[in-house]
Amino acid sequence: VMNQYIASYIEKMASFSTVLSETVSLANEYWHPETPPVVMLFSQVGKTIVKNFYEMGDIEREKIFKHVEDGMVSLDDELATVVATGLIEAIVTATDSNSLLWQDVSKFLGDKSKSHALVWKNFGQE
Repeated sequence: VMNQYIASYIEKMASFSTVLSETVSLANEYWHPETPPVVMLFSQVGKTIVKNFYEMGDIEREKIFKHVEDGMVSLDDELATVVATGLIEAIVTATDSNSLLWQDVSKFLGDKSKSHALVWKNFGQE
């Protein structure tokens, strides 16, 4: 069961862009009558952000990545955790094979988002 912070967080994220709204709707339809597994849903959203990054305007990007950062610094631990392990890790993984895309995406990441992303990105790359 999704806690209310997570549910309203994902609802707000969906409101920023049509593609994000479609991603969330498709996941909800697919899992209905259950709720989608939260980490999986957040990771779909992360992949969608990266896949559509160049079609988005700067204002849209800023809203989305500010919302990502808000999730990372949330007082709700459960929300902060799924943003890190779902959204951010998916963003990093989706940009892994494309360093230019990673450079462009990472410019929009807030401080806490970026520090988690970098830890995840450098994990196992000794």
